[in-house]
Amino acid sequence: MKPGKVHPSLLEKLVLTRRGAARGDVVVGPAIGEDAAVVDLGGKYLVAHTDPITGSVNLLGSLAVYVPTNDVAVRGVEPMWLSVALLLPPGASDDLLDAITRQMDMAARRLGVTIVGGHTEVTTAVTRPVAVVTAMGVGSRFVSTSGAKPGDVVVMTKSAGQETASILASDFAEEALRRGVPAEALERARGLIAEISVAREALALADLATSMHDPTEGGVANGLAEIAYASKVSIDVRRKDVVVYREVEALCRAFRIDPLETLSSGVLLATVPRGRLGEALERLQKLGVPHAVIGEVKPPSGYLVKIDDRRYNEPYVEDKLFALFQNRVDGRGLG
Repeated sequence: MKPGKVHPSLLEKLVLTRRGAARGDVVVGPAIGEDAAVVDLGGKYLVAHTDPITGSVNLLGSLAVYVPTNDVAVRGVEPMWLSVALLLPPGASDDLLDAITRQMDMAARRLGVTIVGGHTEVTTAVTRPVAVVTAMGVGSRFVSTSGAKPGDVVVMTKSAGQETASILASDFAEEALRRGVPAEALERARGLIAEISVAREALALADLATSMHDPTEGGVANGLAEIAYASKVSIDVRRKDVVVYREVEALCRAFRIDPLETLSSGVLLATVPRGRLGEALERLQKLGVPHAVIGEVKPPSGYLVKIDDRRYNEPYVEDKLFALFQNRVDGRGLG
């Protein structure tokens, strides 16, 4: 298998069909496109999500907080607690552990999230640091990925590909400079880590949106495909309306990565009834969060997502960022 998410067909066959005992309190369980599990506590809902952070070293601690808490926030529920398993390769320095945990502490404090437990280990099972993190929160209602309806409008916040750009600027900075990316673009891209959380905008739209999603691996294109797949609809998008920051465009071009098809944590994808679009945009404006209207939800039309003339027919988009790390491990060039 290739690095990255397991293909949906294999996931359906070998993972999602093997869920242990059935319990009536599980409202939303594991499914393609759904961001987090939802458990009925009796009048309240526990939302929980687990994410492995494998796509960065220098930003690992920050991403270990922001990425899994995003998956709770897009349920319309405030992230509250984290449990973290941190795996370090043999020979890892005290300074590396210090840097990772400092980042985690700062990010968690920023979000008001408490790290309640976990595990830290040095193991030959990994060649670079890996964090496996479970984020949790409790709320009185929730939003699902599967709620998009024909006629809804698709709204995005911030920039496609911004997570990948921040990783490239941090983990591949020297190579980026060799490929002609200006130093000032690298500096701006590194600063995008501060925009990786979607908690503020997701919670602001929780009572308006019919669905919300956090596009991670495979980017905006895959995130939209997962919404469409889960909601049994099609989505039409205008590429010119999809926001891509200049520094993101520069880095993705240098590494031959489509910014719409790569890690995009920090982007909130939300579908909103057309009649409530003005209210949604006003809320985002008040928050000062960059945003754009990029498309519409359509009845099912034989494809999941159409971006201009390009069609995506399955909820799986290969993310080329992971190949860069694999090539580095294998001693091959970065392409």
